[in-house]
Amino acid sequence: MQFDTPLRASHRAFVAQDAARRAERAREARGAVATRREVEIEYLPFGPADAEGAPTCEVVAAYAEVELEYAAIRSGCALVDACERGSLVVRGKDRVDFVNRLVTQDLKRLPEGGVARAFLTNRKGRIDADLVIAALPDALVIDTLVHDVASVRDALEKMVFAEDVAVESRTSTHARLTIAGPRAAAALKALGLAAPATTTEAWSVAFGGGRAEIMRFDEYGVEAFAIMVARGDAPSLWLSLTTFGARPAGWFATNTARLEAGTPYFRIDFGPTNLPHESGVLDSRVSFTKGCYPGQEVVARLQHLGKPKQKLVGLRIEGDLLPVSEAQVFAFVDGGSIGEQVGVVTSSGLAPMLGAASVAFAMIAVSSYADGTRVLVNAEGEQVAARVGPLRFLGANDAGGGA
Repeated sequence: MQFDTPLRASHRAFVAQDAARRAERAREARGAVATRREVEIEYLPFGPADAEGAPTCEVVAAYAEVELEYAAIRSGCALVDACERGSLVVRGKDRVDFVNRLVTQDLKRLPEGGVARAFLTNRKGRIDADLVIAALPDALVIDTLVHDVASVRDALEKMVFAEDVAVESRTSTHARLTIAGPRAAAALKALGLAAPATTTEAWSVAFGGGRAEIMRFDEYGVEAFAIMVARGDAPSLWLSLTTFGARPAGWFATNTARLEAGTPYFRIDFGPTNLPHESGVLDSRVSFTKGCYPGQEVVARLQHLGKPKQKLVGLRIEGDLLPVSEAQVFAFVDGGSIGEQVGVVTSSGLAPMLGAASVAFAMIAVSSYADGTRVLVNAEGEQVAARVGPLRFLGANDAGGGA
């Protein structure tokens, strides 16, 4: 597999130990021998398949009960094998000025130890990649989807002329884990990975045979940290975190949490055909006061002269039915009849923090994306009403932090 995780054995070990602990608790509770059952881990394909149709990357669906994993995100410390993410490192004395000329965010304002979100856009203003950029003392670390690392590296390298810049892809050398929840910072401290006093968002510390690079990245609506280490050190980091008490969480739990927190994902909720204004996260990715970058004229013109034809929004479903990805969204005509199609659902789920309410992200046409607009959505063979609103469904204090 092209982007396989180095943690499959760690996944199996945790599931086996967790099953053994459950069996022992059941034996103690019943005073009898409990039968252990073999637990299989379900993996979900992530990203495009290879030429033979096989997955190029797989993420864990769940390790145990999804409810326990979700609870760890909201009230404890969840551990995520983020193998769908990859990183690049840009070094050299011209690195900040060089990368700043190519992305939508103003990196010249980013202090050492800071983290910024940015888009890499093409000359037509379309989004080529969604980036998390950390400023370390000797490098810029760029985190993005693992499938986009090669294209981001190529886009950067072809723009190098006389600059003192070196771009390194780390898809084959590094792994990325995430810890999230109210106890995530305590886990870092317990492992000696806490931030030094001089920074709070991105830092690098010795770990294993190399270094761990850590950035704060609150995608689930709680305090969360992305940790990048050499692939050979990933199993020991996993073991240390689970020994601390972190509970591994799979896609089902993390997808629910990021939906509640209003965190859309590139290539799932918006993609390469979209302009930044259509992504729903324009304000966190684009600076309108910095200098030029590829596609800047298109983005600036739309900002000052018009509205995007469509935009990613949140949908609060009125009822218990749950639409699925790619479900059609229609205009709500007076009396409740169906109007023309105005969009499509990109992600959906039940929000535990909202009493298991059905929520979704949807790409909606300009005629219907204003907050408060009522629409109809295909869900479980019926049309159900929904209300358009912001991407974030949680209040500022609902989950202990912001995304």
